[in-house]
Amino acid sequence: MPLPGPLWLIMTLLLLTFLLHLLAMNLTVGGTAMAVVCKLRRKSDSFADRLAGDLLRILPFSLAFTITLGVAALLFVQVLYGNLLYASSILIGAFWIAVIPMLILAYYGLYYSKSHANHSWVLGLSLVLMLAIGFIYVNNFTLMLTPQRWLEMYRQSTSGVNLNWHEATLAPRYLHFMLGACAIVGLVVFTAGVWKRSTEYGQWMLRSGLQWFVVPTVLNYLVGIWFVMALPRNVLLDLFAGDVVGASLLGLGMLLPLGAVAHVLLAQRSAKPYLHARLAIAATLLTFVVMVSLRQVLRTIYVAAFAGLRNLPVAPQWSVIGLFLLVFVAGLVTVYVMLKKIRPSQGQSALGASAR
Repeated sequence: MPLPGPLWLIMTLLLLTFLLHLLAMNLTVGGTAMAVVCKLRRKSDSFADRLAGDLLRILPFSLAFTITLGVAALLFVQVLYGNLLYASSILIGAFWIAVIPMLILAYYGLYYSKSHANHSWVLGLSLVLMLAIGFIYVNNFTLMLTPQRWLEMYRQSTSGVNLNWHEATLAPRYLHFMLGACAIVGLVVFTAGVWKRSTEYGQWMLRSGLQWFVVPTVLNYLVGIWFVMALPRNVLLDLFAGDVVGASLLGLGMLLPLGAVAHVLLAQRSAKPYLHARLAIAATLLTFVVMVSLRQVLRTIYVAAFAGLRNLPVAPQWSVIGLFLLVFVAGLVTVYVMLKKIRPSQGQSALGASAR
């Protein structure tokens, strides 16, 4: 079928919606992981229990954003790579369908934990379900890149209970996302601590947020090297020898997190912590932009023989595109108004104060 709009426009919308989805997902998964750890420490550390409460006030909202933005990104992927994604989704169909009930249970678990602070196991279950959903997604999006494996996998099972275990990049891809989620929530907590550093709780948040940001970021360098080494030889050669943009993005993706870590460390000790905190956030956001772009470069190299996007016919549906952009902008305005309205109810939250 022809593309419903110019390739550049659909690709831009894909990268934009996926970037927004990724930010919300990192806050949700990383925030849930941190809340679980804080709940386990609540008897020995009152600040840990307080932070868990602060996180649980925003996690249901961030999960809603994760779902909505994820649907948008998934739709654009289907427009561009439907012939690949539909087939891989069928091969893991049982797990792919299971995502919906798992997500519903994880969502309910966050709301339940918000009002039942003593039932930590429910929050832990939500975290396990989120991690499992992430693993299913990584399975599907790696499987769609290797159509040469589909027939053998289908012969092994026609019931949709396959997983892409033979994919060398499966584990490092998954760990890269999950470690990144922990780092992002660490940066959020650290920034909240900067704005509340005059209080004892703010100083505690500074220390905890720094650990949650720096340690996963450093570990992600090791995972990143593992991921690059696990790439197929032809993809690796194309990335470094045949694609200047890809190699440049990889270099930036390695340098920007170092800048973010440096500014976090400086913010803890500097007389101008606000400046360094903002620069750390900027470096982290740029890292996300670079890594999302690099991911698309790798996907293009992988499926070059199976999905020649530039050769697809185009039949623009400008009325539909215009309606989408109108609703998209209206949605962003609505989200802004919603966040502005809930802000006063979280006046006691250090995380809410940092957002201001």
